[in-house]
Amino acid sequence: MPHGDDVTTPPAVVPSPRLPHPADSAPLPPLPPLPALPPFPEPAEPRSRGKLVLTGVLALSAAVALGVGAAFIVHDEPLDAPAEAAASIAPAAPIEQANAVLSRQAAALLRGDEKAWLAAVDPRQPKLLARYKTMFRSLRALGVSHFQYQTSIANDKSAAGSLGIFADVAYCLAGDNCVKERGADSAGPPIIAQTLKLKTVKGQWHITSVNNQRRALEHQPVPWENNALATAEGKRVTLVALQGEKDLHRLLPIAEQAATTTDRFAGLVGNPQQRYRIYLAGRKNWKVWYGGIKDQWVVGYALPRNEAGTDVVLNLTKLRNDERLLATTIRHELGHVVTVGGVRRGTRDGTSAMWLKEGIAEYIGWHPRPATASWRRQAVRDAVHSSRPPTSIAVDALGENASAEEGDAFYGLGHFAADCMARKYGERALFTFVRLHLRENRELDPASQEAFGTPFQAVDKACVAWIRDRA
Repeated sequence: MPHGDDVTTPPAVVPSPRLPHPADSAPLPPLPPLPALPPFPEPAEPRSRGKLVLTGVLALSAAVALGVGAAFIVHDEPLDAPAEAAASIAPAAPIEQANAVLSRQAAALLRGDEKAWLAAVDPRQPKLLARYKTMFRSLRALGVSHFQYQTSIANDKSAAGSLGIFADVAYCLAGDNCVKERGADSAGPPIIAQTLKLKTVKGQWHITSVNNQRRALEHQPVPWENNALATAEGKRVTLVALQGEKDLHRLLPIAEQAATTTDRFAGLVGNPQQRYRIYLAGRKNWKVWYGGIKDQWVVGYALPRNEAGTDVVLNLTKLRNDERLLATTIRHELGHVVTVGGVRRGTRDGTSAMWLKEGIAEYIGWHPRPATASWRRQAVRDAVHSSRPPTSIAVDALGENASAEEGDAFYGLGHFAADCMARKYGERALFTFVRLHLRENRELDPASQEAFGTPFQAVDKACVAWIRDRA
């Protein structure tokens, strides 16, 4: 089953009810860019661990290399250590040296220095150099604004001059809301997982291999890991595809118009977007990017990247030659971006309130056409006139084994429910309800009372009858 918030073509299939979850592991503390300062005799008791603290006029920090990063310890001793101490400074440990190489590489990426970025890679491996060159150029095309390695030792029994490293790469791209640290109410920046091997080459540490599969997270690989990407920039949208995609600029005006429509709804829920990023996946990459989609009927999904934002991925093979379906799909997926994108921890999970999440995305996707114009109308008619018609618009989320007809009816019922609330209480009231329930985690009845001025039970009863009459 697909993951994320999906759009299906007629006849529709069942979308996954799950929204992607943030990475399970917390980011490790930032790595020191340089080897640790020499220790001082009988240091003072540390006043703080995990961050650099300035005490009085001068504070000296010594970075202590750990398997999971570095701790910073404050020293208040005067700088009067014996001269003999300088002669006994131990060379930096391999992990410290490797971390310094990775830190310099990350800094080179952010300042656009391709030569310095590639200096971290084994110069004897042309294929590996080419891969890192592609990664550099794709990340720069996407406007990378944050890139940080967070490492731990993968194998503490490595041979001399060799080191295995588990590296989590925290990153942000242009337009992201880049929360760089994980906290109580934030999952921090998006992360990919790598396994790196580094070796000394002519006395210098270099990356000799990178494996994105051994430790890949659920939604890996991300598009920029292994692909040469090109972008088309509009006023509101960045389209991203493989280099050489002939339709990239032709499709940009369609996406721009869809984004303009969606911007209005973003304002109604109080979640304006800097810009939207949409990936156009060909046949092969559709099955690979962000873990891939294998269901042949799904044509698009929206994938949250923590608070950084939400990426939209479209199945270009299915949408390339159907501009109406393309526009509807883009509006639907951007509808997810503005209504549930960027919510913080504590808000509803992927299955809770799925009827409203998908219903409001369908409402935005088909706007300004009513629910009765949707290709799902027949499935809704069959459902409401069946032997077991729905008794509430807040229907349960789809199960993993739901049929295609059940999935089509589910999306259609959500669309009809949203349309009913807009027509009975006004569109602004509908999106106030969406904001309160989906983004602010208010329960149905308090959200209904504030948005519509009436209990949800009354709204529910009225809309069940409205749908039955119009389907």
